[in-house]
Amino acid sequence: MMSILRGPLLAGLMLLTAVTARADPPTGSGGSTPATEQPTVGAATPAQGLSFKPDAGIVFRSGDFSLTTWGFAERVFDPNGPDSWRRFRQGAELDLPRFGGNLRAIVFYEFDLANSDFFRIKPFRRGFENLFVALQDADDPGKFRVLIGENTQILSRDDNLSSGNLSTINRSLILEEHGSTNSFGTQFGIQLQKRLSDALTLQVSTQDGRGSLNTDSPRYAIGNGFSAKAILTPKVAPDSGRKLSFGLAVDHTRDITDRNFTLGTALAVTPMGSVAATGDRFTVEADAAYTFPLAGHPTTIEGEVIRSRFSGSRSDVYGGYAMTQVSVFDTPKAGDLDVFARYDFVSLGSDAIARRATQQAVRTGFNYNLPYAAKLASLHLEYGRTWVDGPAEILTSNRTANELRIGLRVSLQRYVRH
Repeated sequence: MMSILRGPLLAGLMLLTAVTARADPPTGSGGSTPATEQPTVGAATPAQGLSFKPDAGIVFRSGDFSLTTWGFAERVFDPNGPDSWRRFRQGAELDLPRFGGNLRAIVFYEFDLANSDFFRIKPFRRGFENLFVALQDADDPGKFRVLIGENTQILSRDDNLSSGNLSTINRSLILEEHGSTNSFGTQFGIQLQKRLSDALTLQVSTQDGRGSLNTDSPRYAIGNGFSAKAILTPKVAPDSGRKLSFGLAVDHTRDITDRNFTLGTALAVTPMGSVAATGDRFTVEADAAYTFPLAGHPTTIEGEVIRSRFSGSRSDVYGGYAMTQVSVFDTPKAGDLDVFARYDFVSLGSDAIARRATQQAVRTGFNYNLPYAAKLASLHLEYGRTWVDGPAEILTSNRTANELRIGLRVSLQRYVRH
């Protein structure tokens, strides 16, 4: 085991050392609030100068101006194939001094070095996962934020998080496979988030839902797509260890051309079948998550369902996932171990094909935040079994896929799962 992990451990430690010397931060995907530390009402003036905040990254503060930088890397090992960088990202948020009462302008970027040649122009452009300017509430961006630029879609709760803080190596199958039509992922456009009450937040976005900077053929037609999402967070008893959230979203993206919706295996997303996915796409999505103590152990149950219809190809897909995570232990000396189990289901069809194809996957494993690492370094193991059934017009393979992945992650932000 140590021989397998020696190379990535050294690479990870080198990254952490290098990034610490340079700087690295949060992630503000899809209108969600970046992890940058924000002052609270009545709190003491934040420390000035250079400091390290495990929930944000490296912070430089001068008066009401601040620069937060962060970075993370995730190396994935396949016992039956080549190793690869799943993610290798660096980002920053520049917070300008507040004005007009309690507003602040920011500049935000997140760059992915995993598959990019940093010194060549085209790959450099394609490396951006986020690149936007925003106007927001100076103390709590969750209350109000409007942004313009390259940013992730707001449909999915998972897709709306920093990809460096996802609970498993891959997102749900239905999300990964939507990427085959450029229906999810980074978009260029305008996005607004407003907290209407303590329990309700609204997000709206108009963008080009076909992808922009990090695609082969970038699109910048603001207004080509429209999406909206309501996020409900019912109040729970303080200090109860309980959190509850619901999300409901719709999206309409026009003029998707030359695309297929592709079924892929659970971990490697190896193609197993596809149908054409063109024209206007209409999507409805709902998600829920509940965190609670189970015999004193933090436990999270979450799930999501999505349905999309493509007008040009007269095809549609629906599916979702359900997952449970349980914290086995969490101490500085022993580390922080979570185990999880997950079930994915996808159904894909076309009006021109009599039968539909169905895909199922079971995934299980653990994530271990290493001892004495302040949750900045973690080891991940995941097993996935995928099987499909359906007509030959859709499926290229009826085989069952068994996959195992080991991942090592280092970051300048804590890996939070509950």
